[in-house]
Amino acid sequence: MKRGLTRKLIVSYLLVASALFLIINTVLAAIVEERVFEEREQTIYTETGSIIDGYVERYYDNRITIQKLMENLEAVAELLNARILIMAPWGKVVGDTAPLNDKEIQFESIAPDFLDETFHRNVYYQGVVEEPMLAVVVPLTHQYKVKGYVCTMVTMESVHRIAADKLNKLNFCYLAAMVVLLAVFVGVYVFMVVPLKKTIAAARAYSMGNYEKRLSIRSGGEYKELADIIGYMGDTMYRFNEYQREIIANVSHDFRSPLTSIKGYAEAIKDGTIPPEQQEKYLDIVLFEVERLTKLTSNLLTLNTLDQKGMILQPSEFDVNEMIKNLARTFEGLCKKKHLIIQLVFSAKEIPVYADRDKIAQVLYNLVDNAIKFSHPDSVIRITVEEKGRKAMVAVKDNGSGIPKEDLTKIWDRFYKSDSSRGKDKKGTGLGLSIAKEIISAHNENINVISTEGVGSEFVFTLPLVMTEND
Repeated sequence: MKRGLTRKLIVSYLLVASALFLIINTVLAAIVEERVFEEREQTIYTETGSIIDGYVERYYDNRITIQKLMENLEAVAELLNARILIMAPWGKVVGDTAPLNDKEIQFESIAPDFLDETFHRNVYYQGVVEEPMLAVVVPLTHQYKVKGYVCTMVTMESVHRIAADKLNKLNFCYLAAMVVLLAVFVGVYVFMVVPLKKTIAAARAYSMGNYEKRLSIRSGGEYKELADIIGYMGDTMYRFNEYQREIIANVSHDFRSPLTSIKGYAEAIKDGTIPPEQQEKYLDIVLFEVERLTKLTSNLLTLNTLDQKGMILQPSEFDVNEMIKNLARTFEGLCKKKHLIIQLVFSAKEIPVYADRDKIAQVLYNLVDNAIKFSHPDSVIRITVEEKGRKAMVAVKDNGSGIPKEDLTKIWDRFYKSDSSRGKDKKGTGLGLSIAKEIISAHNENINVISTEGVGSEFVFTLPLVMTEND
């Protein structure tokens, strides 16, 4: 950024300022000066014509004397800050408002072409014109004959001064424009560069792992949108970082507990602490802990697949009733141990649905597994399937410990375990419900829970029915 927008803005400002200054004081200066000369020539030409109409013609009409004519011309010359000459047709000066000496002036011999042109610049003749002059020569015609010429001269310096004054005004406007342009550049810096610098600083901090840096941009438009996106990315990375820490902590906890049990019982069996007649009992515990690790590993692999590839469904038609019957058989052994009964209630003999068979089986397995885990001994787990419109409503209800009201919105989070669940059974992974939620959501269906603490919970989700021609 040190060589970025800030430097570019400064260089751009200096380049624009320099370019405008050079243009004004070279090209525009020449144009202004030329325009001033042309305007001055036209003004002198007009004034000279007025002199001819007002005074010189009366002289040639013998209505005034040469002395009276010169008195009038001297007054006009003083008013115009000019020098006025009256010349005969052959170039001899017969009247001069500012004679340098008594020497007779003959322009025919000094400058033979002088009377042939109207406008002359930088007129300078030693002994006649002592400094460069701008001269305008106007012929005096009387009775269709050229009776002479009237030459009005002003100093080149006076014209240059007028041009310089106009150029100074242009430079003043230039300075004012530079102040305005500077304000524009400062505004661009404040409203564009500063927000961009803040955004870059925040992005750099996020790239270095400092996700707690806050990004606040007051300006609107695209910069605000970019800042919001960067800020959102920072928040997302912060949450992801915290989520990773939580995953590591939870996975470490959930792996440590069964591994500790497996190691302890294995060592006890090996060194004879556990007698042979009791080894079968503790080997069953070891196998149970191995099953826990297998389930946890399977759930983690499932989540990793969902995170990397998203939910890829392979829907097909199947009878959800048959799936639930098969699932209930797999839990018979576990239910006998806890003296539980799984009750199946179907609204029809067959209820065909259109969904991903394996993933729906996983949802049902997770829900029934949870129901068994938190049910009180000698209670009933009720699984119902009911057709409603174009949907199949599947419900798994237990008579267990229930879920605290404040935990109902959190049970779908990965690795979340309520205090009551940890107190009663610490063998859960906290992943089953989150996986079920993601699978049902991928089917564009809904899953909800109704629970009363101390009474039990009921999980309900929907599946699309396979519609027949009669439906």
